Amino acid sequence: MAGEDRRKKILQLLKGQILNGSQLAKQLNVSRQVIVQDIALLRTSGSEILSTRQGYILSADNTCTRTYHVRCPEAEIEPMLNVFVDAGGTVQDIFVIHNTYGVIRAELHLCNRREVKQFIESIHTGREAALHGLCKGGHWHTVSADTESALDLIAQELRARGYLIERTGSEPGNAGGRKRG
Repeated sequence: MAGEDRRKKILQLLKGQILNGSQLAKQLNVSRQVIVQDIALLRTSGSEILSTRQGYILSADNTCTRTYHVRCPEAEIEPMLNVFVDAGGTVQDIFVIHNTYGVIRAELHLCNRREVKQFIESIHTGREAALHGLCKGGHWHTVSADTESALDLIAQELRARGYLIERTGSEPGNAGGRKRG
């Protein structure tokens, strides 16, 4: 398969799913290094391909995005993340505002309970550290979904469970706001 055709196929494969370099290499019968180079070329040509802990994913162009300011006990991180994914959301990231370092952000790209569970297990086994410990005042999650109504449902459920910190005007970015993008 020629390089241009292979890169088109990569874009098709990454629509709506996360695949790592080895998985892409196997499906396209090339080396992982070829995939890494193809991803770099695709990004240079304007494709928004995100790198996550699980692999690569193509950024969705027609999704709604909202940032939620939340707080929960450490024991409730998994149920809180499940609120997002159960309503059809994808937890794009987490960020905190540190007094010394400013904004500290980590990409998550969690879109179902299995991924949430794997993320929580990685924190509990010590392979990953949670930003939760840095955020006495709460933290923020950027969440995308197909519709504004899904994001409204998330806000409603977060509020009902006591996780949502209501907008005070001091949030960064579009916290609590809406963005189509």
